[in-house]
Amino acid sequence: LQTSLPTANQFAAAATMAQRWEELRKRARNLENDVDVKLTQLNKMAGAGRGGLSSHDSSSSSSSDRQQLFTGMCEGLERVIGQLNECNDEMSSLVEGSAGAGWAANPAVTHTVRRHRDILRDYGSEFKRARENIHGQLQREFLLSGAPSSPDGSCLNNRVRASDMYYREQDHISSCDRLIDDQIAIAVSTKENLSKQGMNLKGISRRMHDLAQKYPAIGSIMNKIQTKKRKDAIVMAAVVSTCLIFTLFYLMH
Repeated sequence: LQTSLPTANQFAAAATMAQRWEELRKRARNLENDVDVKLTQLNKMAGAGRGGLSSHDSSSSSSSDRQQLFTGMCEGLERVIGQLNECNDEMSSLVEGSAGAGWAANPAVTHTVRRHRDILRDYGSEFKRARENIHGQLQREFLLSGAPSSPDGSCLNNRVRASDMYYREQDHISSCDRLIDDQIAIAVSTKENLSKQGMNLKGISRRMHDLAQKYPAIGSIMNKIQTKKRKDAIVMAAVVSTCLIFTLFYLMH
């Protein structure tokens, strides 16, 4: 009886640990589903923002409303992701603390902990990417929207409307396109001039060849000049080589 009492206690503790493990697994799955739903909503907001910086739903809303919606969604996602991280930490601690139990020694348990960690990491990366994209869209919309407009439609502090900012940006893009076209035209003109100069040089070379063929005396003189130049080059090379050889011989002795 005294030897069976610790065994019964250990069995009860292992059963409690296994039950806690199942509870944590269910909680982790529920939190993952919650994170997945919230990320889907956040990605829909990002997709809506890419379509001309429109609102999250079909009706038009102000930039401040979208900013508040974005802030609320990010805070909710951060809270759920934090709870999921705590749940994963508790699962890892439970498995490490029950290393001697039979259920904890199962490879499927270790694989489950690692899989939940991978899912949490993927959700964190996706959340960070979506948050940065939407934040950039909202910042761009805020910069292009100018000052908030009054109820009668006029802009405060004589600032231009968002449409005027778009038109101005379009004018800048058009100006850049015209400058690029001008630079391309200059490059094409330069290429044509170089091609013409190359053709002229070819024509001069061809005429010189024709003159040499037509007047053999000119060709003979040119050949003699070339031969004299080659001889001079050979003599100069021989002199330089001889000087180097004598210099090396002097230095060695």
